[in-house]
Amino acid sequence: MGNAFLNRMSVNRERTSMVLCYDDQTCEWCELDDAGNVQGVLSLSDHWTERGQIVQHVQFVGTDQVVAITLEKTERWIYVFQKEREHISMIQTLSLKLPFPVMQFARQDEQLLLLFAVRHRSGTVQIGLYDPVEEKAEWVTPELDNPQFVFWAKPEREIGVNVGGVGRVYFYGKDTGSSREIPYQEYAYPVMDKQGDQIAVCIPAGDGFCPGWMSVQENVVQGSLEHSEPFSELIRIQLDVDRQHILCEGIRRGKWQYVQYTLDGTKTFELCDYPGTLTQAVHSKDKQSLIGKFESITTAPVPARYKISESFGDITPLSVRHGDALVSNLVQQPETKYKHLRYGNEFIPYMDIHPGGEGQAVIYLHGGPHNCLLDSYSPVIARLCEAGVRVIGLNYPGSSGFGSDYKQRIQNDWGGVDADVIRIIREQVLGSYSAVSLYGVSYGAYLALLAAGRNPELWSAVVACAPFTDLSSLYAGGGAKLRSFLQMEIGGLLQDESALRERSPLTYASGLCEVDLQLVHGRNDQLCPVEQTERLYQEILKRKEPVEAADRQLEMHIIDDLQHEVYAERIWAAKAVHFLTRNRVTQPG
Repeated sequence: MGNAFLNRMSVNRERTSMVLCYDDQTCEWCELDDAGNVQGVLSLSDHWTERGQIVQHVQFVGTDQVVAITLEKTERWIYVFQKEREHISMIQTLSLKLPFPVMQFARQDEQLLLLFAVRHRSGTVQIGLYDPVEEKAEWVTPELDNPQFVFWAKPEREIGVNVGGVGRVYFYGKDTGSSREIPYQEYAYPVMDKQGDQIAVCIPAGDGFCPGWMSVQENVVQGSLEHSEPFSELIRIQLDVDRQHILCEGIRRGKWQYVQYTLDGTKTFELCDYPGTLTQAVHSKDKQSLIGKFESITTAPVPARYKISESFGDITPLSVRHGDALVSNLVQQPETKYKHLRYGNEFIPYMDIHPGGEGQAVIYLHGGPHNCLLDSYSPVIARLCEAGVRVIGLNYPGSSGFGSDYKQRIQNDWGGVDADVIRIIREQVLGSYSAVSLYGVSYGAYLALLAAGRNPELWSAVVACAPFTDLSSLYAGGGAKLRSFLQMEIGGLLQDESALRERSPLTYASGLCEVDLQLVHGRNDQLCPVEQTERLYQEILKRKEPVEAADRQLEMHIIDDLQHEVYAERIWAAKAVHFLTRNRVTQPG
């Protein structure tokens, strides 16, 4: 997999330190100056790397305190680290008995608390606090339908969640383990952040969302933002009451953007059209820079500092640190054009990456279905461009970042309009290519298999990673969370077995015999069952021998210990790209 890969980052509230964690389980404590530059690096992972433990969570709980959760076989551990001058010491070690996912930590009144979530058999979710020393838990919320956790305001002892388009702020007492009625305040719009008596909310605006803010006492939403373009997806709002501004982070037109406003509605800067993608950004201590995680198609995630110049919106990328080596994020980018394809009355957005590639083209399908293909790291796309392959990164109907209508376009229509758009792209954008392949992950792999099975004559090869292949059995064998998600997404189709078969790649096993096919899946995938991939593979094997397509390549790679992970494609990138490019074809002049 190459160099250590940054997969976790945490910055303390005072912006004086950050912790970086890599996939080799090493963690580094970095000291930051007022502008966000790294001044010194210390290691805090020696305590668990020698034991072969896997890091699951790392977070600051104070200016100079960090908590980490690690996994060793089936046992989890909590480590608390304290920094004093130039040294880091481990001040506490606990065995974590809590069996549920941990979302955040906090230290209150010298008490370490863990925020956790439980999904009940009914499908509802409940959020609680856990004291790992006393091994006591307290519910903070009642059972909720599909809650979205938003913030934990520790000084006020409040937890914000969004449920059904409205915001709720729950209050909890000082003593965990008590049994009492759970009080809360409800707001008309989804809550996003809270500082003191100021609360930030997300306001629906046309086909998008705008930020708003209000005082708890007045309960009236403010924000003169009539002339601002709404976000297609408003990911986060950070309130700064001292400076009287809010920093908004979200997606517009398929690009990750930041906009800052004063609390009277005046825009003070905007970071929009820039190469790559900056996420999880916070202000530096001097408020003149953003510190976040930067990546691009050819740049793996690295911590980065973007300086806010005196000219609003002028953000300059600076050098960053990755492990012990300084890395420049000014990497030569492949030529990328943002385009649209007309489809009926709609426009389908796509990225044309390395459009000069003449020998071969690949349509790249992201997962989701409601994710978005951004200018973010893809080792597969990077390797394909290096090999001279043209890549069409398709944001098919259902993708986020292009308005709520576009996002909901595939409700009750999985494998319908989205799969048809793939065919249209092949015929209208890549019609001159004799060799066009499909690559997809998760939902994108499902679409790739479905499109290829229906029209195998259009495709030369398919790589499907972590797919699902049979909608009916996916629902029947799913847990409460998956079944609830499928009922919301394709509830109408679930009542029609013939429709489910028509939308399932397993139905088209005969067609898939006619393309070169590589299947990749993690053995421990809890989201898309590996059994679905194995069943499709067996069905194709049964049909290959009697037909002329027996000479077509068929591979299946099951990767032990791999789950349904973000950035997992780097694990199989070389294998997938080799499969896609081994039968290169030169286009006619």
